[in-house]
Amino acid sequence: MLRLLADLGNSRLKWGRILPDRSLEIINLPLDDSEAWQAAWSRWNPAGEASSWAISTVNPPVAARLEEFLSTVANATVRWFRSAADVPVSHDLENVHTAGTDRAFNVIGALRRHTDVQRPGIVVSCGSAITVERVSADGVWQGGAIAPGYRLSAESLHLLSTQLTLVSPTAPPAPWGRSTRPALEAGVYWGTVGAIRALVEGQAAEMDSEPWIVWSGGDAELLRRSARLPFADDSLAPSLVLEGIRAVCEV
Repeated sequence: MLRLLADLGNSRLKWGRILPDRSLEIINLPLDDSEAWQAAWSRWNPAGEASSWAISTVNPPVAARLEEFLSTVANATVRWFRSAADVPVSHDLENVHTAGTDRAFNVIGALRRHTDVQRPGIVVSCGSAITVERVSADGVWQGGAIAPGYRLSAESLHLLSTQLTLVSPTAPPAPWGRSTRPALEAGVYWGTVGAIRALVEGQAAEMDSEPWIVWSGGDAELLRRSARLPFADDSLAPSLVLEGIRAVCEV
C-alpha cells in the first residue's frame, strides 16, 4: 500500500510519499490545477495500488476539491485534519478549534526533532502568514503569534492603494530606496524580518532558558538568514508540517 501525506495551505499543496527505505519524497503542486494532481498521481501510482492518505488542511475550498479528486482514486483511504482540535498535540490554548492544523503539526514536527532536549522552543513558519509558536520545556504548545508574510504584505499594499506597485523580492533588498519600488521592497521585507525578530526575542525573554528554534515554510531559509537570531540551537526544516503528520500517523 502506498502511504501518502499532504499539507494543504493557502498558497501551495505539498504531497509526500513514504518510500520503502522510510525516506520522504515531496512534490509541490498548484492549488487550482486538478490535472497537475492527476499527472502527479499517475507518476506515483502507475499500477493503481491501494493508498492511505493523511491530509492537513487550512484551506476549506481547495480541501473540498481535493476530497472530490480523491473520491475518484480507487482503493484510497483518507484521514483529514481540519483544525488543531483534530491533532493530538499537548496544548494550553483557549480555543483549539479555531487554530490551524499547520500550526499544530509544526509544533509536533519540531518536538520530534528535540525529544532529548529539555528546554523550551519556538517554531517559526514563513509562508503566506508568519507564525511564531511558543513551546514549553515539557512539550506543551502554549500559543503563539500570527503576522502577514512579506508577500502578503506586498499584495495588501498593492490592492489597497492606487499607486503602489506589487513587489516580491526574492533576495534581501537594501533597507531603503530612492524610488517607490525599492522603498516598498525594503519596507515589506525588512518589516517582516523585524517582526519575526521582535516576536521571537520577546517570547524567548519570558522563558527560563534559551530556547531551541526551528524554521519552516517556503520563505524560511531566506528570512532566517536575514533575521540572524542570537540562539545556538537554530535549525531549518522546510517540510515540518509533513514531518508532524508523519509523527502522528506513524506511517
